[in-house]
Amino acid sequence: MSFRNRPVLDRKHRPRWQDELRSQQLIVAGFALAIAVAVGIFGAVAWSSFYNDNLRQVALVQGIAVDRSDLARRTDLIAAELTARLVDLQSQLGGVRDQVIQSQIQQLQTAISSIEEVASDSLVTGLVMEANADDFGVSVDEQAIDAELQERRTLPERVKLSLILVQPQVAEDAPEDAEPTEQDWQAARAEVEQLKAQLDGGADWATLASEHSDDSSAQTRGVVGWVAADDSGFGEYFAAAGEAAPGEVLGPLRSDRGWYLLRVDDRRPAGPNENLEEFLRAAGATDQDYRAYVRQELLQGQFQDYFRDVVIGRYAPQRHVAQIHIAVEGEPALPNPQVQIRHLLAQPLPGEEDQSGATPQQWRAARERAMELREAAQRPDADWYALARRSDDAGSRTRGGSLGWHDPATLDTQFVAAFAEAVRGLQVGELSEPVRSEFGYHVIEVTDRRVSPAELANRLVVDLEEDPDSFERVARDYSEDPVTAAEGGDLGWVLPYQFEAVRQEAIFGLTEPGQVSQVVEGEDGLYIFKLIASSEARFVPADRREEVANSGFSRWLVELQDQAGVWVDPALAPVEPQDGGGDGTTPVLP
Repeated sequence: MSFRNRPVLDRKHRPRWQDELRSQQLIVAGFALAIAVAVGIFGAVAWSSFYNDNLRQVALVQGIAVDRSDLARRTDLIAAELTARLVDLQSQLGGVRDQVIQSQIQQLQTAISSIEEVASDSLVTGLVMEANADDFGVSVDEQAIDAELQERRTLPERVKLSLILVQPQVAEDAPEDAEPTEQDWQAARAEVEQLKAQLDGGADWATLASEHSDDSSAQTRGVVGWVAADDSGFGEYFAAAGEAAPGEVLGPLRSDRGWYLLRVDDRRPAGPNENLEEFLRAAGATDQDYRAYVRQELLQGQFQDYFRDVVIGRYAPQRHVAQIHIAVEGEPALPNPQVQIRHLLAQPLPGEEDQSGATPQQWRAARERAMELREAAQRPDADWYALARRSDDAGSRTRGGSLGWHDPATLDTQFVAAFAEAVRGLQVGELSEPVRSEFGYHVIEVTDRRVSPAELANRLVVDLEEDPDSFERVARDYSEDPVTAAEGGDLGWVLPYQFEAVRQEAIFGLTEPGQVSQVVEGEDGLYIFKLIASSEARFVPADRREEVANSGFSRWLVELQDQAGVWVDPALAPVEPQDGGGDGTTPVLP
């Protein structure tokens, strides 16, 4: 049996077309791989972008995740509401209240510039409150939400007004606190009637208002601007305008301030807040999103009531304490040791800014008074607060004559030469002879030296631990809070949440009357406290509850967040409370 031999491929002589085909296949495969890689990279970038924009977690509240899409919805919604308020305020410019309105606009612009932080804080605070609402018995009914939504979506009726006010003037020889008589009121009315007659005769309103009106709107030629019924400063004028048509002048009319003429310049009826609706639509905010946001806003109001009425309550633990406050400015380590200075001033012309017109006899009398003050200040039981009330320096009169701490190297830039030279020549505790300057005769004392505020505070604590009974004297001599210093540091009864956490912890950490705290580093300086008395259930007056509720609510919310184990992306730092009000969770907005 025979087999046919199989052909053997001669690789050394492979046909050329096969090599070309293989090269083409490799090129195609390379292109395919490159496209696949590019598509993969594009997909990864797109997914990463989508994830960062929508799915990346930015907060966690009791197991509830807040992602970027949640934050974006809340951001757009709040931005729409703030922008609508901004536009509405800008439309009210052009009157005596422009400075107030501009301040409100600035607050809105500040909030808008940090809108993500505002929105993050809003979401987190809302979720914390919702998580605790049932435990606290706090709720918001649907009717309240409906009413709030209706109010936010409606602009009130506004009237643009101008005003000429004439106040009754008491006689020049009347006592300083005398009230206007009926005759004074009649004279004011007669003047307003004369102004009305001039207007009827074609006189210019702006000129008459500028020259005769006793209202602040005289600076804006009588223009008050846009006023609503609930306007705290001009609401009575809105009511007085009634249904008057634009251009109509009303009066003479009488108010608590005087007789006045009122001109209606324009009217805007109540109606839908079209700007808000437009901005909400542009933001893609649904009714459900807006309702959820408003619900949380109302819930916050309920939580504030709960904090005031339950957390603080009518009876609350309190501590009666005294304090020493030491201000901290600039660097903790001072370039040179500072000296603490106090003085008493006797002027030849008491109360006058310029003493150059005083006679030699008046200067001699001033020196005699200065010597009497010096003699009284040298007594072991000298009360500088009482002595300072006899001093002619009004600026230090309520501070026991204290001029604070100063660097000896810069005294010449802060005081007149004679005063600075006298200070440099004094030892601690030494009282100067009367020193003459262009202001009068000074009796000066350098009471202490310090390397830094912290060094002083720690030294005072050591001394007070050895002699707690000296706290009142030390507070009067060293505390830089003039109100409590004059009372020996007495701060009164302190409520929980009245101060920031570090001060609260120090105050309520004192257990025995007479106990003195260590140095406490507060928000505005260093503090030392002494416990005078304590009570676990002392009555809290309504005004005190309201005061602490306004200042302490944000700190209580922080505690609730800590208890809930809240995590927030560090890039979304909480918004700091504004000065002068607010609860600290959202900015104070008009």
